[in-house]
Amino acid sequence: MIESDKIEVVDFSGEDFSKFSFPCSVLLFFVFILAILNITLMILFPSSLIITFISLGIIAVFVLYFYFVTTKNLGKFRRFSISSEEIEISIPDIPTFQIFWAEFDKIEIKVISFNFKPFLKYSFHFIKDKSEKTFSFSLWDFPKKKADYILVLTKNYAGKLGKVFTAVKEKEISGIYQVENLNI
Repeated sequence: MIESDKIEVVDFSGEDFSKFSFPCSVLLFFVFILAILNITLMILFPSSLIITFISLGIIAVFVLYFYFVTTKNLGKFRRFSISSEEIEISIPDIPTFQIFWAEFDKIEIKVISFNFKPFLKYSFHFIKDKSEKTFSFSLWDFPKKKADYILVLTKNYAGKLGKVFTAVKEKEISGIYQVENLNI
């Protein structure tokens, strides 16, 4: 048997930006145009208080936008933990998945390939007789390198604990559904 030491794969990466946020260059261009307009108005009306408020408004828009961009998508804690007793997967907004090695005899992993983001979805099937527990995550949850490391760890532990391990990659190419063994 394996010693009871636990191996964890931890990720604390940021989320992708919302589709509704402007690219930084668009806002900078907008602020640049407003600044030129503001300078022109300051030259034409040098002692006007309204121009000062316009200047402060431009600065406030710029600062608030960058504050929004930098604080909106902070990272979230993700963890895959494997030991000789259990497998535990913790991903934000999904209940923690925990399964003990005694609860299953076979692990089937399907890596489903997409033509759009997140490009890959990893589906774990833990099977014992007629019961099955499943858990899925995608590249939104763990980066590719860490997801591949999770597969290697799972395969190694399954082999050491005498569990059947299979991994396949599924992909649809021009309407044809292709399934091939995954080399880990």
